[in-house]
Amino acid sequence: MIDVHTHILPALDDGARTQEEAALLMEMEEKQGVKEVVFTPHYYGKKRSLEQFLVLREEAWSKLRPYMPSGVKKRLGAEVHLTGVNDPSDDALCALSIEGTSCVLVEFPFYTKWPKSLFVRLSRFIADTGYTPIVAHAERYRELLKNPSVATRLVEMGCLIQLNTRAFLEKTTRRFAFAMLKNGLVHCLGTDTHDTDSRAPDYQAARETVYAAGYGDKWQRVQTCMRDILDKRRVRQAYKPVRKFFCRYF
Repeated sequence: MIDVHTHILPALDDGARTQEEAALLMEMEEKQGVKEVVFTPHYYGKKRSLEQFLVLREEAWSKLRPYMPSGVKKRLGAEVHLTGVNDPSDDALCALSIEGTSCVLVEFPFYTKWPKSLFVRLSRFIADTGYTPIVAHAERYRELLKNPSVATRLVEMGCLIQLNTRAFLEKTTRRFAFAMLKNGLVHCLGTDTHDTDSRAPDYQAARETVYAAGYGDKWQRVQTCMRDILDKRRVRQAYKPVRKFFCRYF
């Protein structure tokens, strides 16, 4: 299994605070069957420059490196905040892509309506660079929960969509998560883990829940998609355009 969204690098953002906590998070990932982890610390572009961020990310990785389980591979990346206004440049976004790929994890506003400028920014970035945005934790956006057709719009633009594993476990999001999975609108999974307590890795629990619901084949399809992303192979998309999710899939 592959975890494309984590906040494990120590003392870099609101994730793991110490080397010891980061090491424990990696142990938890390994015990749950995760074989490759992408480290995606937050990048907001205001607190520090791109150059400063990259230096600090490398320093954080060097602290964690001695504690990495031998059976788990790593990739460096970032979770880049986009609003459609004063966003990072194309060069910065490309520099923050997942290591060895042309995909970058992006985060959108949680509660406000997404402006037209955000979609324009995404379209221009894709057209000008050939890079692919991966929309982080889709289940957390009011815009998508209110209007799932926006997910189809994002995919048709050339974006990929990531869900947090917890989305399949929580009452408020599991209907949305299973509907997205059923309709082929999930391309990546991540724990979005921040700590060993309230936001600990829950990959195995999510897997068991999805398989118990009869969607093991779709879970495996997402794993294949992530493998294709990391190996720079073309992602084969087969999705059903949706307007609304009327049925309960859980």
